[in-house]
Amino acid sequence: MSTGVPEPTLEQAMERLEEIARRLEGGELELTDSLGLYEEGVRLLRRCEEVLSAAETRIERLRASAEGFRLEPFEEQP
Repeated sequence: MSTGVPEPTLEQAMERLEEIARRLEGGELELTDSLGLYEEGVRLLRRCEEVLSAAETRIERLRASAEGFRLEPFEEQP
């Protein structure tokens, strides 16, 4: 569902997540404000996962194309 507001880039989402974490860790927010920030953080985390998953898919396709269509799974770094 589109709200007309553009989705944040990965960098924007991560920056906002860091800001949210700092505010939540500060412990000076009301419960309602904390819950609102937590919900925003969950949405941003999902956005980051979407962007990273799309990038992983693109990398796999490029690797397959470069290697004669031999698809290998993306190796996760520890």
